[in-house]
Amino acid sequence: MQRIKKGVGTGDRWDMVRLENGIIGYISQNYVEEIPDVEIEKIEVSLKDSTNNIIYKGETKTLDVKIYPEEAKEQRIEFISENPEIITVDDKGNVTGIRSGKTKIRVKSKENNVETSIDLECYSKVTNIVVDSEEEIYMQVGDNFKINAYVEPEDANEKGIVFETNNIEDNENIITIDDNGNIEAKKEGKVKVIVKAKENEEIKKEINVTVVRKMEDWEIHFDNSLRVEGLEISGIEYSTENNLKNKVSDLQELITTDLELEFQDNKGNILKENDLLGTGSRILVRERTKKENKEENEEKIVEKKGNILRIYTILIYGDSNGDGKINSVDLLKIQRHILELEKLEGIYIKASNVRKTGTKPTSVDLLLIQRHILGYQKIEQ
Repeated sequence: MQRIKKGVGTGDRWDMVRLENGIIGYISQNYVEEIPDVEIEKIEVSLKDSTNNIIYKGETKTLDVKIYPEEAKEQRIEFISENPEIITVDDKGNVTGIRSGKTKIRVKSKENNVETSIDLECYSKVTNIVVDSEEEIYMQVGDNFKINAYVEPEDANEKGIVFETNNIEDNENIITIDDNGNIEAKKEGKVKVIVKAKENEEIKKEINVTVVRKMEDWEIHFDNSLRVEGLEISGIEYSTENNLKNKVSDLQELITTDLELEFQDNKGNILKENDLLGTGSRILVRERTKKENKEENEEKIVEKKGNILRIYTILIYGDSNGDGKINSVDLLKIQRHILELEKLEGIYIKASNVRKTGTKPTSVDLLLIQRHILGYQKIEQ
């Protein structure tokens, strides 16, 4: 029998009750012995269907709660996460992993001060690898180059990266690569570098490395206004809408060489003299070749392309989409990257970090690009 409503007033008092068969009626309090509510004395909690106290980011599990004595199970309890930015918990004991870290979930009686807790860890798995180099690298014998790579998401528990080459015979004599991604070119040849996530080697990126002959210092010279670091060229004076300064012809004037230069956009299309250079644009440096007549009886002259000696990639800070301009489109691209709606990779992340801190772009970079667009503060290239 369950009391639904307690009678009040003077004289005979009648309580509304519900019998076990569901019938509702009234009973005089003269025939009722009131037993006080049983309070919770002890609470035990564990993570249901789990051999450990780990929950993965984005996963939801349920807490298994036992109350003692059993007669007190009708008593109310509440769940409290000490750090809901790591793991949240609802009023039914469902816990959800938000980001990597550890926190405590408290289970507390609402009627008295009895409570217990469980320590949980949110584990964030690696989902992707990002590298800041192109998928194809040309190095010269004796060159050194560093592949910078990191895992995503940023709060992944295991951030380890593994660098190795494909198992083609004689690879070790072409290049060496250490645990930090530093490559040294030893002799001419082709090698594939594989960058893997230590946590899950199925998550990887591949980079084709071609080692060619070493160019002599006198074969190509860059103006001091340019900054040439490894295989990247920055320091190009940025254009405005009315004063274009990052055209192909502008950069040609700053490079002295007898080698052949081929300029491409970030999609591999050949650029002409008046086309703009943007982030991801490339300069292919080739051996000089002569035009030759393929058929003696034909007047048609065919130009044979020389071997590639080096590929330089253009970096313009603030130009995150590679069109050679810094405008609201770049702001949107970076904002979507920060909000994890659209991923920037490779050199485009580097271009978005206008502070040149070597980290991923933040809202501070957004502000600096906005100030550049409005003419308040120019981005230093």
